[in-house]
Amino acid sequence: MNPGSAAASPRPAATVVVATPATSGLEFLLLQRPADARFGAGAWAFPGGAIDEDDACATWADRLPGTGEAAACVAALRELFEETAIMPAPVRGSGPEALVEARRALLSERVRFSRVAERLELDFSSTRIVYFARWITPRGAALRFDTRFFLLSLEERPRRVSLTPEHEAAIWTTPASALRRFSAGQLPMMFPTARTIERLAGFPSVEDAIAALSGVPVEPALVRLGVGEDGVTPLAPGDPGYDDIQ
Repeated sequence: MNPGSAAASPRPAATVVVATPATSGLEFLLLQRPADARFGAGAWAFPGGAIDEDDACATWADRLPGTGEAAACVAALRELFEETAIMPAPVRGSGPEALVEARRALLSERVRFSRVAERLELDFSSTRIVYFARWITPRGAALRFDTRFFLLSLEERPRRVSLTPEHEAAIWTTPASALRRFSAGQLPMMFPTARTIERLAGFPSVEDAIAALSGVPVEPALVRLGVGEDGVTPLAPGDPGYDDIQ
C-alpha cells in the first residue's frame, strides 16, 4: 500500500468468497488483479468492489436472504456476476442469452443491477450466502476501503468463469493450497484475503462454514501497520502489538 498525502475516508465495499465442496473439504475462487491496478496490484483476491447507490434501492427488499448488510450483499452478488458471469440465482424471466446481454449492459453501465433483477426475475432469497467479516484498510493509505465479506455456497463449481480486463486470471483452490503457495511467495494476497483463508481453513466443509458463520456478530477490523526490523507488518485486532499502534 502507498501512504496517502492526505487522510482518505474508506469507501464502502463488498467481496464474496465463492465456495464449493471438495474432496479435502472446500475450495473457493480467487481472481488476480492486473500488475498496474491502482489497488492490490498483482494480488489474488475474491470477487468484489464498491457498493453503489442502486445496491440499496427498494427493488431488493424481497429478493435477498436475511444475511444482514443488504446493500453490501447486493454489491457482492453484482460484482460476482460482472467479474465472472457467475449467477447464483435461477433466471426465470429469460434464457441464457438474456443473461449474457444483461452482463454486457451492466459492464457498459447502460443498466442498473436492480433493473436486471426485474427483467430476469432474479430472486436471491434462497441463495446460501452469509455475512461474516468486515475489514478496513489502514489509516494513511492513498486508497481505503471498508469491505464487507460474504461466504457464498454453491453445490458445484461453475463450468466457466468469464473474466473482464479487471482481472488477469482465475483459480479454484483449497485453503491449504492457497496458504502454502502464499507462504512460498507464489500467490501474492492482501492481508485480509490471507486472514480470511486462514479462518476458512478451520472448517471441514462448506456446510460447516456456513453453519458456523451464520448469524455471528461481525465487528469491523481496522488493519494497522507495525514497523519492525523485518519492515512493515500488517496487524489485525488481537495480534501482538496491535494496540500499541495508533
